[in-house]
Amino acid sequence: MNTVIWAKPDQSYEEHINASYRAWKQTIEAKRNLIKRFSQKFGFDERRFLMSSLLSVVLHDIGKCTDIFQKMMFTKQKGEHFDYHENYRHELVSFMYAVYGSSALTQQEGPLVGKLPIEALAVLGHHKAINPNMSFFEKERTNEIPSIIEDGEKQALLLAKQIFKNEDYDFPDILFKFNVKNIDSYQKASEFLNNYVAKMYQEDSNNEAIRPTYLLLKAILHYSDWHGSAGSDVIYHLQTKSEELILEIEKRCELKNIDFVGLTEFQKNCARTLDNVIAIAPTGSGKTEASLLWALNNLKNMGGGKLLYLLPTMVTANSIFLRLEDYFGKGNVGLTHSTASFMFQDEEDNQEERRNVLFDKSFIKPATVATIDQLLVTGFNHGKWTLIEANAANAVIIIDEIHSYDSWTLGLIIKSIEHFSRLGAKFMLMSATMPTYLVELLSKAFSSVKIIKDDLLLNSCRNKYTTCDKYIDDAISDIEDAVNQGKKTLVVVNNVAKCQELYEKLNFLNPVCYHSKFTLEDRIKKESFIEDTNLLIATQVVEVSLDIDFDVMFCECAPPDAIVQRAGRVNRRRSKADSRIFIFKASDISKRIYDSDSTGLLISSFHSFASSPENLTEADLIRIVEQVYSHIKIEDSNNFLNASKQYEKTQKRLSGIFDNPNREETNEVTRKVEYLQIPVIPLLFKNEVLKLPPSKRRLFEIKMPYWYVLKNKQEVRGITFCEMNYDFEMGAQFRNDIEVSSLII
Repeated sequence: MNTVIWAKPDQSYEEHINASYRAWKQTIEAKRNLIKRFSQKFGFDERRFLMSSLLSVVLHDIGKCTDIFQKMMFTKQKGEHFDYHENYRHELVSFMYAVYGSSALTQQEGPLVGKLPIEALAVLGHHKAINPNMSFFEKERTNEIPSIIEDGEKQALLLAKQIFKNEDYDFPDILFKFNVKNIDSYQKASEFLNNYVAKMYQEDSNNEAIRPTYLLLKAILHYSDWHGSAGSDVIYHLQTKSEELILEIEKRCELKNIDFVGLTEFQKNCARTLDNVIAIAPTGSGKTEASLLWALNNLKNMGGGKLLYLLPTMVTANSIFLRLEDYFGKGNVGLTHSTASFMFQDEEDNQEERRNVLFDKSFIKPATVATIDQLLVTGFNHGKWTLIEANAANAVIIIDEIHSYDSWTLGLIIKSIEHFSRLGAKFMLMSATMPTYLVELLSKAFSSVKIIKDDLLLNSCRNKYTTCDKYIDDAISDIEDAVNQGKKTLVVVNNVAKCQELYEKLNFLNPVCYHSKFTLEDRIKKESFIEDTNLLIATQVVEVSLDIDFDVMFCECAPPDAIVQRAGRVNRRRSKADSRIFIFKASDISKRIYDSDSTGLLISSFHSFASSPENLTEADLIRIVEQVYSHIKIEDSNNFLNASKQYEKTQKRLSGIFDNPNREETNEVTRKVEYLQIPVIPLLFKNEVLKLPPSKRRLFEIKMPYWYVLKNKQEVRGITFCEMNYDFEMGAQFRNDIEVSSLII
């Protein structure tokens, strides 16, 4: 009688491998065009790749046929606690079979790419990060070597052989003679990672093919394993057609009392362009919808793929996420969050909600809303980089507010555009304001790109602009007058502390305070009624993607493109007769935020608006942006030049395929900041959060400066809580610390 081997407490090994095989077939079909592109670009045989991919799937969990793993399953089935310190990670045992199988497959079919057994490396790393120091397998260094259950091993190999036969592949039968008894899997894996991987990578004449082939194979293994565990189908593409999206756009306009008379010429031009696009159009001109129509038509042209919508920050991504959900249906859109705290958790211990978080963070949903950082970290081999990169390589990628990045991040973005374009991705880069130098710089990243501008509104004037030779602190009575006159009033300042300070001073007017230092849950609540408030006091977070409409704005001086973005929240529908923008002098803190190199950017911005007429047309605003940035040469800056070389340095250090869970703090970053900020949970939520599953804890997270967290943290069950003042009205504030003024988004 065959022994029943369990892969999960509620799923036998046979059930799991068959389910993973089913998911593998669905994934292969969905990624067929991508596999073909990679095979042509990197010189491997498509059928040979599929054999290696299937080998990793049928062997990835064979290490569960051990006494210790089955003991863990029996303990869980009885509802009892298992001491994980006794466990021996099954991937290490599976790795030995995969190494042997990879070698046998190479002898049988010839090499895939190079000499590295990438199937075995994918198996070893399908739950934990792999690097030479084996830091994620520390307990296995000293734990007792598990015993193989021979009957289970035989069943697993027979099942693998049958699956290979189903695909008309020859299974490497030599695996039936493989004897894993008394093999120290930890020692063998450690020796291999330390002594052979880098050497084999460096000596391979075709090492440029190793990383992309490996990441594609490993990504398919993740798809197969995760969907096999969940028993769910692989839903890879969006099913919405462009014609259906237009109907949804019309419905949305009706809900917002906007007359819909069909697509604008700008939207039509974007929709019909089957190529990379740089799109320049004023705020409120329907850029988001234009980009989605472009995306659907390009996805259709490339035979399907992912849609990625990337923003500068996640603070305002909720509104875009909800809009895409309305258009494409719930469950089809993922929303990533800003912490990587779930990246390398035990998959076998995850609950269903944890799996959904992983799906979101890995770009597995048909469409994903994320920060640009989620894409950029793939070049540092961070997180589930193999999945993210494989999905992004088969995607249409929309980068919103492309003007808003500093020279370091822009350098990484351009390198990423070049990389993913070569792999087959299509890009649309969008902004309301884009200086000529930036258009030219971005254009160089593409082999071909079309620049589409919305010129319809160039001569229109949306708002009147007035500069005020005083600081915004001196505008309290002016703001009060505007509110008392019944005008919907927006106040925008350049840092969180000033936002909170003005909120307190204007509290008698019942304002809403909105910035980046609220929990995700509170931000969502605030965004639900921001549109209805008569006085909103906010930071730069209102610049991106919030569909709100005010009558008047008082703002601190900022770079001209940022002011244009803020002004786009005033008279958004262009239907008001006397909407006003008041620009106040920049504070010293504002200069630290926007002009750390002391180029005079804010002074130039203020003078340009001050010397211009009140009734500024869209063409006038473009002129001001061009004028202020005329002396800027980002491509000559040290940050831009160094960022452009950083990916190459990182890949050389990691031999292309090692994971990098602990990035180098100075240069393996997506943003250059004065001080590191990390996600923590305000201490006052401790009792509530400790009762929640991990996937719900992110609703309570706030990013706070690392130096402050070190002084005020409490670690409880692996969760970092931080002492701070926090409430729904004002958000997070430092506790007993005068440096609150340095808090910025």
